[in-house]
Amino acid sequence: MRKQSTWLWIIAAVLAFFLFGDEILGLIGAVVGLVISIGVTGLLLVAIALGAFALVVAIGGSIAVAIAVAAVALVAVLFSWLWPYLLLLGILYLLVRKGPKAV
Repeated sequence: MRKQSTWLWIIAAVLAFFLFGDEILGLIGAVVGLVISIGVTGLLLVAIALGAFALVVAIGGSIAVAIAVAAVALVAVLFSWLWPYLLLLGILYLLVRKGPKAV
């Protein structure tokens, strides 16, 4: 009984791959692409912060100044990545806030 059940699962998997192969491979490709894109972006953010840190330390700045410069670099990079969302939130705030009342 166990061997027959295993063969049925293998046949069902092969049949599903023939019927839905494009969709399955497309889904796997989308997931892998998402992981790679987030990973590359994250590595780029860390590289920029490390570069700013190394530059300040190489010039002769203290570790505290280097950490502050790296934090500012991270904020600048994150702001450049998030500015469309911040702009959208600002516009929505202006639309839904209560306007000032005339005196």
